[in-house]
Amino acid sequence: MSVFCATTSFQLFNSVDRIIFMQDGAPPHVANPVKQLLKRHSGNARIISRHFPTAWPSLSPDLNPCDFWLWGYLKDVVFSTPIAHLAELKARIAQHILNVTPETLRSVVEHAVSRFQLVAENGGQHIEHVLHQSREI
Repeated sequence: MSVFCATTSFQLFNSVDRIIFMQDGAPPHVANPVKQLLKRHSGNARIISRHFPTAWPSLSPDLNPCDFWLWGYLKDVVFSTPIAHLAELKARIAQHILNVTPETLRSVVEHAVSRFQLVAENGGQHIEHVLHQSREI
């Protein structure tokens, strides 16, 4: 998925210098080899993660487009029909990632911005319940 994020960020912004890498603090994500790799390629200032100057906020609402959109989208399209073997699974994931249009990516980013605003309006609290209420109306 990091290939997806880097590729789509470049498509949207035409510059890897504007990419901010964000990940949670799961132990595999903050292992020393991973931290060294991130520092080498991104520098400390462009990483939001545990053990970096900008830490992932504890108990934070999911504001990462991979969390609130990508994983659900991929699950729906990849598993729409049965999969026979691992190679087919990998091929489907890659194909569906490549099928995501720049327009869809822009829409997802715009939705992320509206989520940021909603979190700010709700004092930094979780917003999923607010989003679900607005869908019911």
